[in-house]
Amino acid sequence: ARQQSVLDIVLRDARAAKQSLSRTDVDKLDEYFESIRTIERRLAKQSEWIGVPRPEAPSRKPEEGLNGRDEIMAMYDLIVAALQTDSTRVVTYRQPVNSLLSSIGVKLPGHDLSHYAPTTDRMEAARLRDKTQSELLAGLIDRLKAAKEPDGSSLFDHTVLVYGSNIRVHHQLNNCPTIVAGGGAGLTLGQNLVLSKGTPLCNVWLTLLRGAGIELETFGDSSGVVKELQA
Repeated sequence: ARQQSVLDIVLRDARAAKQSLSRTDVDKLDEYFESIRTIERRLAKQSEWIGVPRPEAPSRKPEEGLNGRDEIMAMYDLIVAALQTDSTRVVTYRQPVNSLLSSIGVKLPGHDLSHYAPTTDRMEAARLRDKTQSELLAGLIDRLKAAKEPDGSSLFDHTVLVYGSNIRVHHQLNNCPTIVAGGGAGLTLGQNLVLSKGTPLCNVWLTLLRGAGIELETFGDSSGVVKELQA
């Protein structure tokens, strides 16, 4: 309320001063007015949420000492709860790969699974890891879809979910598999895209940012957007 009253005084004084200014100064003052209006809109938006209680988190506190697979499931539950209660708008999560492998009976360290040949134990272990991670990811997507908004839409409809890896095989950084899901950036989903050789992964990030309303010219080493992703 104090901020709003100060803005009223500033605007009243500025309008009075405007009558004796040159055209150039009037244009400059108009820019200032627009910045004031931006503050007003932000204050109005904040006031809508004053006194509105946060919704209760739809999950219990995770137990301590969880194995890798159960830990990931618990983290996915927390991610959904954090988004659903508007505790955050952005979440990043790096999975505990070694403890995940241990929980599904794989005795090889995670690093070894990126150095495999088609007929080795490492290949079979890598397949089991990929299958488990895919099932866990599907569970996260299902929970996002099950979380309903007041207008009948789901949390999934308003979320951008990206799942990937920092490496493909051995120490190769090209063709890293990346899954993009959710309706939060107005993308064309449900397709398998094989981008042209040398396309920076940052092109995907730039496409997602623009789809979410963040108008950046470039991001990292991006060379443009992925037009096939744009709706």
